[in-house]
Amino acid sequence: LFLFFLCCDSQAVIEPTTSGYTCSLNQTTSPCQTYVYYRAVAPDFLDLASVGDLFSVSRLMISNPSNISSPSSPLVPFQSLFVPIQCSCNRINSSMSISYAGLNYTIKAGNTFYLVSTDQFQNLTSYQSVEVVNPSLVPT
Repeated sequence: LFLFFLCCDSQAVIEPTTSGYTCSLNQTTSPCQTYVYYRAVAPDFLDLASVGDLFSVSRLMISNPSNISSPSSPLVPFQSLFVPIQCSCNRINSSMSISYAGLNYTIKAGNTFYLVSTDQFQNLTSYQSVEVVNPSLVPT
């Protein structure tokens, strides 16, 4: 499963759709660095290693902006975390390009696009946008 998070140029007034923010491949603002707000949740995401693995970043990249003294410190439920991501404009098909941070996530048995977008990624993306970038994938 290729997962993405909706991102957009903060200087532009662009209304997102459930599929994402449209963009032009020749925009000079692409790629962009930003942070997502994520909360530590039990049972799977109470340490920086598991959160870092989910977003493909190091523990240190999360601990510094999140004001956590040690990357190996355990997290408390619902602890606030700032996770760095990189967004860019990506062509989806011949008529559509959207801005997103591409992440890889392995679908587990019983997962749906909805559960992945709402549970693991805490509504940082929509299930519709996950479907758009994974048109041939059918979760089981």
